[in-house]
Amino acid sequence: MQQILNTIDKVDIFGVPVSLLTSAKASLYQSKLGGIITILIGGISFTYFLYAIIQWIDHQIPAIVSIKQQTISYAEFQLSDSIIQLELQDFSGDVDPFRKEHNIITPNLYRILNTSIVDKPIPLFSSEDRPFTISIDNGTIVLNHDSVGIDDHIQMTQLLLVLESCSNLTAVSGSYCADQNVINEYLTKFHGFLFLKIRLNQLKYSIGELEEIEKQYYTAFELSRPLYSQVLLKQQETVVDDGILFNNYNYYYFLNNYELIHQPVDNFFTSQVVSQMSKQKHEFKSFGCYLFRIDNISVNESITLPKLGQILAQVGSIVQVIFLLKYIAIYYNKMLLENELLHEIVIMYYPEMKKIKLNLFNQFEYQNQNNLKDNVDRTLENFKYKYQAFIKRAKEKCRLNNILYEISRLQFIIQQQFGDQILQQSHQMGGKLKNNYLDHQSSKESNRLTVKPANSIDIDNDYALMEPLEMLQKQP
Repeated sequence: MQQILNTIDKVDIFGVPVSLLTSAKASLYQSKLGGIITILIGGISFTYFLYAIIQWIDHQIPAIVSIKQQTISYAEFQLSDSIIQLELQDFSGDVDPFRKEHNIITPNLYRILNTSIVDKPIPLFSSEDRPFTISIDNGTIVLNHDSVGIDDHIQMTQLLLVLESCSNLTAVSGSYCADQNVINEYLTKFHGFLFLKIRLNQLKYSIGELEEIEKQYYTAFELSRPLYSQVLLKQQETVVDDGILFNNYNYYYFLNNYELIHQPVDNFFTSQVVSQMSKQKHEFKSFGCYLFRIDNISVNESITLPKLGQILAQVGSIVQVIFLLKYIAIYYNKMLLENELLHEIVIMYYPEMKKIKLNLFNQFEYQNQNNLKDNVDRTLENFKYKYQAFIKRAKEKCRLNNILYEISRLQFIIQQQFGDQILQQSHQMGGKLKNNYLDHQSSKESNRLTVKPANSIDIDNDYALMEPLEMLQKQP
């Protein structure tokens, strides 16, 4: 058990390196250039962080969007608020053929269940507020291609809008046809285009709201050559994940597009179709019809809004690139520290070199070149050469093997002069604490603050006041 306790510190992963203090009594060597680069990259990184966060809050960062088409077998769509409109742009007159009174063309809406018409048609007359306009205000369109019936599914439902010639025999209460001469005159004229307008939706996922847009097709309104048109309504399902940290799904179903397919038919084609589906005799002239159904190909869209973690990861990657500048500062500090240490070693042996200083650009400069020439008695070029040689030798001296070599030489010299016994006794040597230690410290401080003439300094007493830890400390 004791052995386990003695070795448990070996698995410590939180160990810290032992730092040697620099001459400034700091564990790190720092420089002005490093400080400038730190402020620069720190400011740029923080500014980019604020920029990215503001962009994220304002939903300016693009979301991840995936869109795919899929075939569906069942879908429902509820018509409301006049989502489908048919408007006549008549260039030859101001007679509204769809009005309830003096009616010329009756727009009848048939509901087709599978392939049968069961209910009576619903007339869709224009109003005084919106003349020349037919609106489908309500109704349900169902797509059902399931081979096996499901209880909660509605059978296939389509809507057929037929522009029929007015007949008093089939007119509803409150409606009557225009005079036959008026009808005949109207049918012989050119009447422009029919505009099919359907309101669609598109999702503004940044705020989670559906925006309405209107898409329209126009076809020629040729009474003698009517068109049989199919309107394929296309639905879209959108899933939006707007969670900040975790997933939060919102589902939207809406009409995003439609397709118009038409072909020319004769005036009695639609009446024959209605007769076959309703199992009843219908005789009317048709001036066009529109079959509304849901397309079995829908759009499935998945939107994932940027999460906070994604933004922070993006900022972190950019900041890492910005922090590549730190290697410039690290290299600069390394070279500056090396030059200063080598310079300190040189002036240990040659005190006259103290007049050489390192500037901001990590280059040596001479503070007083004239005095330097007088003291060294060399030309400036010769002195530079000698100084570079000193630096090279100092670099060699800093090697660990050279340091150990010097210590070993000192050991042998002491061993030769004083013997092995003195070296062995050095393990027990050390300074002793006196009873009047505080008085001694006070005396030291007072003596240091006292200015004395140079010839009155007592060298022995001065060294006697020094602590053992101070004896061989490098003096400033």
